[in-house]
Amino acid sequence: MRAMTATRAKFGIPSFTSHCLLAFVLRLVLIAYADFHDEYFAVPYTDVDYKVFTDAARHVVEQRSPFDRHTYRYSPFLAWLMTPNVTLHKNFGKILFSVVDILIAVLIRNILARQRCDETVRDRCALLWLYNPLTLVISTRGNADSLAVLLVVLTLDLLQRDKIVLAGLLHGISVHFRLYPLMFSLPMFLSLCKGNRFLPNRDQWRLVLGCAFSIVTLTATGYRLYGFKFLYESLIYHLVRKDTRHNFSAYFYMLYLSANQPQSLIQKVLTFLPQLLLLLMSSYYYSEKSNLPFAMFVQAIIAVMYNPVITSQYFFWFLSLLPLCLPNIEMSLRRSVWLVCSWLLSQAIWLLTAYTLEFQSFNSFVFIWISGLLFFAVNVKVLVDIIYHYKISDEL
Repeated sequence: MRAMTATRAKFGIPSFTSHCLLAFVLRLVLIAYADFHDEYFAVPYTDVDYKVFTDAARHVVEQRSPFDRHTYRYSPFLAWLMTPNVTLHKNFGKILFSVVDILIAVLIRNILARQRCDETVRDRCALLWLYNPLTLVISTRGNADSLAVLLVVLTLDLLQRDKIVLAGLLHGISVHFRLYPLMFSLPMFLSLCKGNRFLPNRDQWRLVLGCAFSIVTLTATGYRLYGFKFLYESLIYHLVRKDTRHNFSAYFYMLYLSANQPQSLIQKVLTFLPQLLLLLMSSYYYSEKSNLPFAMFVQAIIAVMYNPVITSQYFFWFLSLLPLCLPNIEMSLRRSVWLVCSWLLSQAIWLLTAYTLEFQSFNSFVFIWISGLLFFAVNVKVLVDIIYHYKISDEL
């Protein structure tokens, strides 16, 4: 380790700490640019959700319910966390999310070190997160998904360090904060299996009880403070919502055409069943503890692909886990570049068709749907290739 550090210094290669500082400064520059952009351009840089967070935080400062803010459908504790947006500076949340990005990179590096990756590999994987354009833009626009990612990656880190109770408590917090980490529960549970798959062992019970305790505690606290409106807006709404706005999902056009009709049971089953089966199969197949990061990555990309609503920040769910899997993906550089370019091109095609609808008032709903189908097909191809080239690990 010391020899490699000395070599870096000798040849002027920036250290990981230097990269973290540079990445944070880059984010500060983008935050400053966001203020300029929002002032002089019609289409704002700042995410509309950031204004929702700030308004909800203002309600908290005024000792009111954050759910008095229309469309605030998050944990009430996020509004509490965002109160410095009101009391200190409007960009506090963006700076916080940028700091969280750096912490995620540090965790990625630490987890890879535990997987016996050499320093160069783990640095490159962590830098892939730090300098990812999507990571840079989403956090500096004020989207809070980086907080959810931090909770997920930290839970994984605790599990690999055999801090089972803490991992369970944190997993419960992450599920309370955002529902999507719930899909990681089964692979986490199975990764602690030590023989008999049908009878839970001591570690599995500790994980489940820790998770249940934090979920129940946070839910009860939220209900005591804000009543049923908290339950509906932060939980029930996300289970019953029927979003018909155009998005990347292959299901978008079907939901759009049936917006004024009740959703039939067959339609619900056909929408949900493929996703459920794939999630169960991937959890079982990659149930070894050493394969847990890959199991979570596969689960995340499946959940995004089959979700009725897909927006760009959903890509955070699997892109944050990809660096943890890269050392075991034995794929040629040529194929990797081809897959990345195909993924980006399919997004660009969808964005072009969406632009003609949103800004040119062109009736392009059918083209948006076809673009969504293309994007789905490309995602399937990317996932199949990654699974094919993944080297299953037998030890941590």
